[in-house]
Amino acid sequence: MSVAPVAVRERLRARRTQLASLTASRQDDRLGDLLRQVDSALAAIDVGSWGICEVCHEPMSRERLEADPFIRVCFECLTGDQRRSLERDLEAAARVQRALLPARSAVHDGWEVAHHWEPLGIVSGDHVDVVRPARDGEPLHLLLGDVAGKGVAASLLQTHLHAMFRALAPAEVSLCELLGRANTLFNEATAAASYATLTVLRLYADGRAELANAGHPRPLLADARGVRPVEGADVPLGLLAGAVFSARELTLAPGETLLLYTDGWTEAANVNDEEYGIGRAAAAFRRASHLSLPDLLAACRADLEAFLAGAPRGDDLSLVAVRRRAPSVH
Repeated sequence: MSVAPVAVRERLRARRTQLASLTASRQDDRLGDLLRQVDSALAAIDVGSWGICEVCHEPMSRERLEADPFIRVCFECLTGDQRRSLERDLEAAARVQRALLPARSAVHDGWEVAHHWEPLGIVSGDHVDVVRPARDGEPLHLLLGDVAGKGVAASLLQTHLHAMFRALAPAEVSLCELLGRANTLFNEATAAASYATLTVLRLYADGRAELANAGHPRPLLADARGVRPVEGADVPLGLLAGAVFSARELTLAPGETLLLYTDGWTEAANVNDEEYGIGRAAAAFRRASHLSLPDLLAACRADLEAFLAGAPRGDDLSLVAVRRRAPSVH
């Protein structure tokens, strides 16, 4: 079997308990359908058929099972018409994802933001968004997330994250409460093995940056003391119902920069199976921290490419840089 079912069984059982409770209190056909899918997957694990294609009876790939624990047929066993339909759906999904991305660089209330978004395939599970405030005096919201898994399933959940935070971010709630609400919604609406890591920033006009981290790689901060990771992380979204989240506050001086990234950067490996790692990432950031944000991101991406030396990436890659700008002189 491609993936050991023990951990999957535990996640499915935990999700079944949650779904059973929700189904009993809410009349929602979608919850009932999801509960039946979970029960079917648990039954397949018990008899040893989980992860085996129902057509060719061969183990399915780890990537597809991690993306969708309910899948029953491998890609190779799809008919010609089914494959062509899937390709059309992928192309449509890719267009939707790119349309949802923010501008590659933007300036707002003394902050400059730039991002680099690079899917491994046609679609991505990485989530980048900049939510501008509806009224003057409110903070700018910046999000970088990574949905577990790859491909279509991850991209669908990425789109779900986008819509969810667009609805939640303007609310008059603390950043901790915002993540708590998002965790509840994500936990209720997704499959048993689904979760997402996420870093959320609230950027205020006076230079304050409020940061919350739900299981995401530690951001890097370049300031007068050099480059260092911003410590502190809670559990990923959707992993535990009722999870509690924390936030910390930073104040950036003009010229100081935060760099957020997905693990497609630090966990990329070369032909010797050596990971790029946080040390190389911090060094690349330090060397490029004086550059404009688009050039900084390009330099960090180029340093990874030089390290890989032709080895293929194994994951989506996203980088987001945030810099406090010097006040305008009139």
